[in-house]
Amino acid sequence: MKIDLPVGTRATLDEFIDSYTPYFLMKYGYNQYAAHSMGINKAVCQSVETKYGEVVVHHDDILTYVGNKKWSVTRDGR
Repeated sequence: MKIDLPVGTRATLDEFIDSYTPYFLMKYGYNQYAAHSMGINKAVCQSVETKYGEVVVHHDDILTYVGNKKWSVTRDGR
């Protein structure tokens, strides 16, 4: 069974991470940068590809998948 990320899917970054694995999201333009210390990997930065390039995203940013490994990012109140 093949699972796809439908165009138009909209949620906060936290909701995407809770629903999908980072590895799955990486196939759709999501990036996660980790620091490795004492055998533990910890995500220190997360970003998505947009039509303007790579954009750093925060846990409460609203993301919309627009297709072709591109995202739209909405930041309420920032």
